[in-house]
Amino acid sequence: MNGFFLVNKPKGLTSFDVCHKIKRKFNLNKCGHNGTLDPNTTGLMVVACDQATKLLKLLFEHDKTYEAKIIFGYDSTTLDMDGTITKDIMMNFTKKELIEACEKLAKEEEQIPPLTSSIKVDGKKLMDYQRQNIEVEIPKRNVKIYDYTILNDLIMINNHIEFSIRLHVSKGFYVRSFARDLGKLLNGCAILKELNRIKAGQFSLQMATDLDELTINDLKPIDSIFNFPKVEVDDYIASLVKNGVILDNRQTTLNEPFYVINNCDIIAIYEVYKPQIYKPLLIFK
Repeated sequence: MNGFFLVNKPKGLTSFDVCHKIKRKFNLNKCGHNGTLDPNTTGLMVVACDQATKLLKLLFEHDKTYEAKIIFGYDSTTLDMDGTITKDIMMNFTKKELIEACEKLAKEEEQIPPLTSSIKVDGKKLMDYQRQNIEVEIPKRNVKIYDYTILNDLIMINNHIEFSIRLHVSKGFYVRSFARDLGKLLNGCAILKELNRIKAGQFSLQMATDLDELTINDLKPIDSIFNFPKVEVDDYIASLVKNGVILDNRQTTLNEPFYVINNCDIIAIYEVYKPQIYKPLLIFK
């Protein structure tokens, strides 16, 4: 069970819930995912099983694509509809003004994360500061919007403007913060109404399976996910690799992770530790 499931997460479950259900269903020792989705966020989750969890750090670097529905005139404690509404105002702007605001945000390369995030400041999560009603200075993070598409015209529902947008963004980007900043630029406020993750790196939602329909046949082997180069070693080096030996330029001079192969079998994955010095990332048992 060393591999990955591509899961279409339903509404109402946390990312932890999804992993727990998969772990129990397939009797796994370990289960992890490639980035938290809020309970009412849907879409693509890459779930690692057993030893593949050691490779999750390679997936955290992925860019992501979301489809979001944003509603204007509301503010909330969580920057989405799940929190307590703290402001309810009427706003009026044109689609041209919305496009101009989106263009401005698309050029920004820094973003202030929401207080409900798990980012740590002075060793403490931002969400813990919020729960304890403690003010804290939130550091900006380097992020990028690679591309965006406005998906519809402005819609007025119950005196509040809504619209949908597709965002292709870097790792660490918060769509809730984007909604907040968009509302401010349009002289008001805004929060997320719906969010769906449709891509993460090379994986798309079309490749995913609904959580309740997962079978063992949906498990994707590690070597189908990561196209690392392969380094062949003899039986003597293979025995050392299985005990976690450090490799060096006598085996390879690669500057990226690689599979260690012995007698046509993958026995380990190594990563660069220092130039031409390599340490094991995963040793297959």
